[in-house]
Amino acid sequence: MALTVFISSKAQHNAGNNGKVLLIASNKSVSKQTGWPIGVWFAELTHPYWVFSEAGYTVDIASPEGGELFFDTFSDPEDQSRYAAFDYISLGFKKDASKMELVKNTLKLSTVNPNDYKAIFVCGGQGPMYTFYKNPEIEKFFVDFYLTGKPTAAICHGTCVLLDAKLPGGKFLVEGKRWTGFASEEEQYADNYVGQKIQPFRIEDVARQMPNSKYEDGAPFSSFAVRDGNLITGQQQNSGAAAAEKVVEALAEDKSRYPTYVLVHGAWADESAWGFVRNQLAVHGNVEVVNLPAHGIDQKDGRGTGLADYVKTVTQAVNKYAGKVTLVGHSMAGVIISQVAENIPNKIEKLIYVSAYLPRNGEDVSSITNKFLNNKPIEVFEFNSDYSLVSIKKEVLPNVVCADCSQEMKDILVKYHRAEPVKALNDKVVLTSKFSSVPKYYISTKNDYAVPYALQQQMIRDNGTLKKVFELETSHLPFVVQPEKFVEIITSIK
Repeated sequence: MALTVFISSKAQHNAGNNGKVLLIASNKSVSKQTGWPIGVWFAELTHPYWVFSEAGYTVDIASPEGGELFFDTFSDPEDQSRYAAFDYISLGFKKDASKMELVKNTLKLSTVNPNDYKAIFVCGGQGPMYTFYKNPEIEKFFVDFYLTGKPTAAICHGTCVLLDAKLPGGKFLVEGKRWTGFASEEEQYADNYVGQKIQPFRIEDVARQMPNSKYEDGAPFSSFAVRDGNLITGQQQNSGAAAAEKVVEALAEDKSRYPTYVLVHGAWADESAWGFVRNQLAVHGNVEVVNLPAHGIDQKDGRGTGLADYVKTVTQAVNKYAGKVTLVGHSMAGVIISQVAENIPNKIEKLIYVSAYLPRNGEDVSSITNKFLNNKPIEVFEFNSDYSLVSIKKEVLPNVVCADCSQEMKDILVKYHRAEPVKALNDKVVLTSKFSSVPKYYISTKNDYAVPYALQQQMIRDNGTLKKVFELETSHLPFVVQPEKFVEIITSIK
């Protein structure tokens, strides 16, 4: 058994499913050239934010001092100059109170753990020329992150960090690498526009004097971004999305550095059962959640749907990844992941059973349950007219599945309950030494009424090959009731 839950309302679409990206932006400063208050350029923060969110990443924003950011006046789509009036993405961001709350409370960079991010992106604006240039903290953070091999990006005047950033041996990070930044002819246009020199120096002029320089420009104020290995740079404010898209491409290629978790929900549930833990696991891993046929939003009629259909779906999910995966099954899905491991043992790093059925050869969910109950009828079940589908009576469902859940979660359990195909519960596994060879772990739930603790212990004893058993004082849904502890256990299994 499992449940349907909603991803946090703070997420945008599927944001967070793939991990976290850090945007680094300038705090407010004052230009010594113009006397203007300066900071970050709207589009150089909002456009990358949009791209990363749409690609399934949670986006955090940091600054050297933390706290509130200041946006360059000309970049504000509502500024009276109308210079950025076309920028509807920034306008939408500005009108969203939750988004503006982020820029009022940015993380202080010194408190950020870079290991929690799969990529970083240094935003531009007029501020970085004073707050980022020759800033040891920013340079070290950027260089250290770059040396991990993870995608490391900067755009527009944010690329000034690259003018002085050096590798441990003293060589400039950008030496011999293709990169770009705000072009000198664009600087000249901006100077002409306001009638005075805006910047204390020009990035391109300095870049072209650097050793083995491979600095390059696109057409003025066009969308132009460059990728050289894991270094990604964008030219100016119109290049934020292009640079972010190159980061997303690099992130896709970078998946092999992370462990991959394929999560399979139990009966009467769907993929959203993992909503409380999916994003947390994705911070340091790849996460694939499976929606089984005839479950959740899948419109397939459950009559006749069986174990083979489930196994096929999970196998396809596993095979999306080049390397081995950690296959996690909840409740009824213990039978599914067992058969998958038998069929493709070379693709499974380990199996993790979560208050799950742990079958032996020739067993199925129904036979294991009936043996434990001495063939007593299960009074909480309701069948359809031809006994092809089975449900749990709504009046008992919440307490059977999650007595320690909040009332809100109990209501969701009832609201989204969907009948389970009976065939799948009666289809038997065929297991051999191939299944036995795959490392196995078990998370046992001591206050479980759906798959009782005593039954879990019996299956654990009967299997006899588990490497380790963990126990939680929860109901049948530990990933809902104790999500942090659940993630801690899953990620501790090496």
